[in-house]
Amino acid sequence: MELRQLECFCAVSSLENFTKAAQLLHISQPSVTKTVRSLESELNLELFDRRQKHVCLTEAGQVFLIHAKKIMQDVQAAHVSMERFRVPKSGAIKLGVPPMIESYLFPNFFVKFTAANPEIFLELQEFGDSNAIREKLDGGELDFGIIFLNPEEHSEKFFTLLEDEFYLCLPTTHRLAGEKQISFDELREEKFILQPGGTFQNFVTIERAAEAGFSPKVLLTTSQFKTIKDLVANGAAISLLPKFAIEKSAKFEAVPINPPIKFAVSLAGSKFRELSPLCLHFFKFVKALFHDAT
Repeated sequence: MELRQLECFCAVSSLENFTKAAQLLHISQPSVTKTVRSLESELNLELFDRRQKHVCLTEAGQVFLIHAKKIMQDVQAAHVSMERFRVPKSGAIKLGVPPMIESYLFPNFFVKFTAANPEIFLELQEFGDSNAIREKLDGGELDFGIIFLNPEEHSEKFFTLLEDEFYLCLPTTHRLAGEKQISFDELREEKFILQPGGTFQNFVTIERAAEAGFSPKVLLTTSQFKTIKDLVANGAAISLLPKFAIEKSAKFEAVPINPPIKFAVSLAGSKFRELSPLCLHFFKFVKALFHDAT
């Protein structure tokens, strides 16, 4: 039994006419007749009484129509259900990122994604900190955001892109330059350059200093990493930067902190809504890309 047979049978049943059914289905009348005949032959039953001007269902045809309609409805429901798995070939993804991610991690990903998905537009929005990105996500203004998290923070809406740690960056002439590790106890009298309040770097610096029993002396707050690096290299102050953001050619010392300040960079989605087919495609692409890179 084929769907085409059921489609022809239902059309003839509804219109009570083979010619009109053929017009509705955009096929020839002989094709409709042949298809219905093959269905009757398979069932070994006559489904239509053809002795009158308007064909009508036999008793067996009336019963079979109930089953045929249910099958056709189930087929339609299956198509609708599967629609959510069909990835649109075009559209836009709104992605929120902090400045550091945009500068150091995003360009490589952007090139690979757009090469594989030329019709999908990535609308990039920069935010000063992860909290602002989370608010926009939960408010439905972003599809995804890249945020900093403590490594132990988990959620089905987060996918870890990489795990890293902060290094203490200081001038090459600094008294602690050349140390294998540096604890915050040794930094009480130092001047710090921090990112603005609300950023992960600002938070962990103040938190670690508080654990050591002091408040950091802040020379400057800025979201410009070139400014931070230049001021550190010139001896103005010290700062914390992720290991991934420190170039090998840096003109300052980068020393591990004891105990380490570790973090995860994660792709986050809204916890209040389901992913659209386009967003699900994006999410799977990111997971595959970073899984292969690890």
